[in-house]
Amino acid sequence: MASYKDIVKMTGLSLGTVSNVVQGKGSVKPENREKVLNAMKELGYRVDYQARSLASDKTDLIGLIVSDIENVAETKFMMPMETFAEKNHCRIITATSRNDSEREKRNCESMLSSKVDGLFIFFESLANEEYFRMLARTEKTPIIFLARYLEGCDLPYVGVDNFYAAKCMVDFVYSRGHRSITYLDIIEGAMLSPNRDRRNSVEAECKARGMEFRLLEYPDKRDDITVGYDAAEELILSGKLPKMVFPRDDSFAVGFYNACLRHGIRVPEDVSIMGFGDFYSARITPKRISTFDRKFDQVIETATQLYLKIRRARRNGEDESELKKKIFVKGSIIEGETVAFVKE
Repeated sequence: MASYKDIVKMTGLSLGTVSNVVQGKGSVKPENREKVLNAMKELGYRVDYQARSLASDKTDLIGLIVSDIENVAETKFMMPMETFAEKNHCRIITATSRNDSEREKRNCESMLSSKVDGLFIFFESLANEEYFRMLARTEKTPIIFLARYLEGCDLPYVGVDNFYAAKCMVDFVYSRGHRSITYLDIIEGAMLSPNRDRRNSVEAECKARGMEFRLLEYPDKRDDITVGYDAAEELILSGKLPKMVFPRDDSFAVGFYNACLRHGIRVPEDVSIMGFGDFYSARITPKRISTFDRKFDQVIETATQLYLKIRRARRNGEDESELKKKIFVKGSIIEGETVAFVKE
């Protein structure tokens, strides 16, 4: 494999200039940078990350663990994480737990053993709660939870503000004349923080406005679209279709909408649908689903900046206790076409 010396020989530039270009550091004249990059390409030079990490005790490797790579809500973490990596001259390695808690733990151990400089986790359930609490006490690598947090766990978290989301969603439908909400959820033995916070807050916001809140729960299936479809079909066939439904997320809402289409139910004339998450393209359903934008890019931007602060504090021997906190990002309503105006 080509070396720095080969690039120096081909370009006639100093070893320091070549090193700065390869490592993305320092100030290099544009014409010299182009010479080095062209030489690297011609010589087939590849960065030896292993040698670099041994020399600096830093791998420039960031780990990202998600629970289900087929879940569109989780894949939206990928692009902003890659953007962060490009800006900070590091690499991203990704693993999925496949909704298996043991696999999730193995992924964590594998990444920490690989000496990642930071680890971001979108955990799949509460099954590894004690394991994560142990990591909070013992692990020196910065670890940040995304979208889901554990109460009383000393690991930082960044995600959407589900309390604020609930207020915005209820305000939105209230302003259109709705005075009753049917919340559609999945039966969970132990609810994850975003689902719990959002459901409880919607109920509290309804109570504060004197609105009726009704909760319907359904068995979990292979995906939320299927759950939403089956839930709508059950309500339609029983003749108990509500006027205003809050499916737990956009996947659930898409399934609900599709069942309405099949059975000739008009949206929003016969039933209004309020989604959550802004997971899909506006063209996924005939009418744009009214939903709440979780601001994925902002969540990742905030989480990665927090990681950089924690890493800097640790390297400088500074107090990082103030950085171990929950950060809630405020999203916003997307006024689609699936919530009708009704007479009060």
